[in-house]
Amino acid sequence: MQSLFRLDNVSFSSRGVQIVENASLSVQKGTVTAFLGKSGSGKSTLLKLTAGLLQPTFGTVYYGEQNIHTLSRMETEIFRKKCAFMFQDSALWANQNIFQNLSLPLMIHFPEMNAEERFQRIQNVCAVVGFGKDLFLRPADLSTGEQKLAGFARALICEPEILFLDECTESLDRKSRETMCQILDSFLKKGNTIVYVSHESGFISRYPGTIYIVESGKVQIKEIKKNTEADA
Repeated sequence: MQSLFRLDNVSFSSRGVQIVENASLSVQKGTVTAFLGKSGSGKSTLLKLTAGLLQPTFGTVYYGEQNIHTLSRMETEIFRKKCAFMFQDSALWANQNIFQNLSLPLMIHFPEMNAEERFQRIQNVCAVVGFGKDLFLRPADLSTGEQKLAGFARALICEPEILFLDECTESLDRKSRETMCQILDSFLKKGNTIVYVSHESGFISRYPGTIYIVESGKVQIKEIKKNTEADA
C-alpha cells in the first residue's frame, strides 16, 4: 500500500542543535498515527516535518510519491486545502479577531465563497466545537482553553481530510475534550487521517493507531502494536 506520508532518513537542526536524527516512518491514509515521548524529545518538530511546515536539514518527506517540498504552487495549494494543523499554543494571529482568524483560510481556499457564506460556515463550525464567545474578540481576550477551541475550529473550517494535532486536548475541560473527541471519531469514520502528539493517556488510549516513540532528544522510532501502552 502506498503511504500517504513517508519520511526517509529525515534530520532537522535548529541553531546548531540537532532535534530530529535519521527519522524514517510512514503514515497510511485513513489511519491514526501518534508520536509519543517525553517533553523536549522532538515530537512536535517531527509532526511539523511530516506536515511539511518545516523543511528537513537532511532527508526527504514524501506526500504520496512526491517530495513535499518540490510540489508546484498549484499542488501545494491542493495539499494545504486537504490538511490542517492544530498547534499546541493555538497559534492564532494576535492582531486579528477570531472571525478574521477563521476567515482567512476560507478566503484562500474558497475564493468563490461570498461574505455571507463565510460567516455562516464560521458560525456553524464554532457551534460544532463548542466555541460560544464573541467572534470579534481577539485571542488575548480569551482563556487558553477558548483559544484552543478557536484553533480547533480553524483546523476544521476548510473540511480537511488530514489533521495534524499537537496536544489538541491540552487546557480543555472534560466537556470540551469529549466534544472534540466525538468530532474526531466522526472525522475518522469518513476515512480521514489523523497524526498527533499527546501526553494525555485517555486520548492516547482512545486513538492508539500506530505509535512511534521519540526519545533521547533524537527520533528513535519504535513502532508499537495497537492497544499497547506507551510512556506518553
